[in-house]
Amino acid sequence: MTSTFAHPLLLLLLAICGWARAHEPFSVRFQWNSVNYTWPSDDAYMIAENDESFIEKNNIISGIKLWKDKMYLTLPRWKPGVPVTLAVTSSTPINGQTAPKLEPYPSWEMQTLDDCRALQFVQSMEIDPLGRMWVVDTGRTNIITLDAVNKCPPRLVILDLENEGQVLRSYPFPADVANPESAYLNDIVVDHEDGGVAYITDTDEQHPGIIVYSLANGTSWKVYHESMNAKPDAVGFVIEKIRVTQAFAVDGIALSPAYTEGERTLYYTPLSSFMVFSVPTRALKSETMRANISQHIRVLGRKPSQTDGMVMSNTGILYMGLLADDAVSMWDSKSNPSFVTGQRIISRDHHLMQWPDTFAFDDKGQLWCITNRLHTFLENQTDTSRPNFRAIMSSVNMRNYQYYENGTFPDLPEITAGATNAHLVARDATLLGLGLALLLTFAMH
Repeated sequence: MTSTFAHPLLLLLLAICGWARAHEPFSVRFQWNSVNYTWPSDDAYMIAENDESFIEKNNIISGIKLWKDKMYLTLPRWKPGVPVTLAVTSSTPINGQTAPKLEPYPSWEMQTLDDCRALQFVQSMEIDPLGRMWVVDTGRTNIITLDAVNKCPPRLVILDLENEGQVLRSYPFPADVANPESAYLNDIVVDHEDGGVAYITDTDEQHPGIIVYSLANGTSWKVYHESMNAKPDAVGFVIEKIRVTQAFAVDGIALSPAYTEGERTLYYTPLSSFMVFSVPTRALKSETMRANISQHIRVLGRKPSQTDGMVMSNTGILYMGLLADDAVSMWDSKSNPSFVTGQRIISRDHHLMQWPDTFAFDDKGQLWCITNRLHTFLENQTDTSRPNFRAIMSSVNMRNYQYYENGTFPDLPEITAGATNAHLVARDATLLGLGLALLLTFAMH
């Protein structure tokens, strides 16, 4: 006799499958075989090609963020011949052009190599709800070659998107926080609490960790735990029959939503790892707590594949790329506290999703992702006769973690151009006083 009632477990499975299918598929909005730029002139372009300051195959799109009708992209200077490291274009194809030339942002001058006032190596940035772009600049260039250039210090630069990219802050990290000869500032999230705090993954092969920057105090420090190291069992993986063999330490990072104010959680994972970890932000900010950081770090759970980029929505959903699976997964941290049972693959495409690198939300409730076939670049097999970089998008009706669930956002710290922190004024006054004292002493003798 057949029961008229389905088995409860079957109903649950059907509900899960149906819900997963309901997630809108990603569609391709932009697609490039290779990248080019809006050069100042045809002559400038020809010169750059001739002197190899522009080498087409070495220009790789990595990071993405959106503000109003603009799409901001990063192009890390992993190898020579990358004239632009931060660029902008329209977030809507103009005249059907889905492979637009990219405009240097905020200017060509800010892309000048070996000029430490300009941007040197940008892989990631974050835009806060007031349109301030927090840019992490590793300072080093050609970093995956045998001839890395270490002329400029790693730093955080804050640009005002509402004022033509005016520089609001430029903070060079002390050498004991980000080593100028080995730092690799990979990803960043921004917290409005305590006067503004940024958390940055440093994928330094020798000294990996999470850098904490206090906007209010103009100070920074690095937190290290062994969970931030590359794990040998996750170093090798295959995409499109190409084996990636490099080891990468802590990389992907995400912050719990604004509604968790006072109890925010930072999530992170090394690229070479199957595990996601979490730590309360108060443990990273408290000198006492971070002295015993092991007590506060939690293993969230295991993923089916290695992950590069991560992002958290304003509703508590964590999205992650799954590199070896050409897929994107999600975990609803609010509805299902268990990462192990709550994670779901929402999209898998062995053609369009090769190396999901970076995620971003726009102001229309859409989730964007850059896929860039980075495995071919790492193994020197980039083929510019076929599509390599895609900006794909799915409508999810969410915003990023910096917003409340209703779409509003918290009070944010003011950042005024040219403002100087009080402690820096005091430091400079002290140094000036010491200098005058030394001069007086010298004069008297």
